[in-house]
Amino acid sequence: MKFCPNCGHQLEPDAQFCPACGTQIAGAQQSAQRVSETATVEETVKPKGTTENHNEKQNNQADQPQLGFVGSVQYVLQHAFEFNGNVPESRKSVFWWAGLAVMIFDCVVILLPGIGWLLGWAADFLLVSATMRRLTYIGQNPKIGWLIVVPLIYIWPLVLMGFDKKAE
Repeated sequence: MKFCPNCGHQLEPDAQFCPACGTQIAGAQQSAQRVSETATVEETVKPKGTTENHNEKQNNQADQPQLGFVGSVQYVLQHAFEFNGNVPESRKSVFWWAGLAVMIFDCVVILLPGIGWLLGWAADFLLVSATMRRLTYIGQNPKIGWLIVVPLIYIWPLVLMGFDKKAE
């Protein structure tokens, strides 16, 4: 199996040029074979000091798949009572989709006389653990997440979660 020494594209055994980048292969056949024998394709194409490898090491976790509205609501409901913050949440979308679902629920139940406000406030507790996971990921104190259920003060965790970068 031969690989292009320039781009790492897999080549036919008799190829003279790389079909992906156009590099001439004839003079580099022996060096390409040595590289393919001693290193994997990813090591050949991406040097060890690339930004992607650095970011992956810094995060110490694989990228989490993005979830839509229903997936985010299901995720928050499944992990509603995990307040320990051991799993940092790198997806902003999980919190914001769940927040939208809670707002819609609040608008509907507020119409119920007597217990509507109580049901709405109880639904707000579903966002506490999601807030804590997101705050853990961005390097903030996860206990700030409890402020999400305090009227008028809940804005501070929302401001903090607007940032993408981790605090250093």
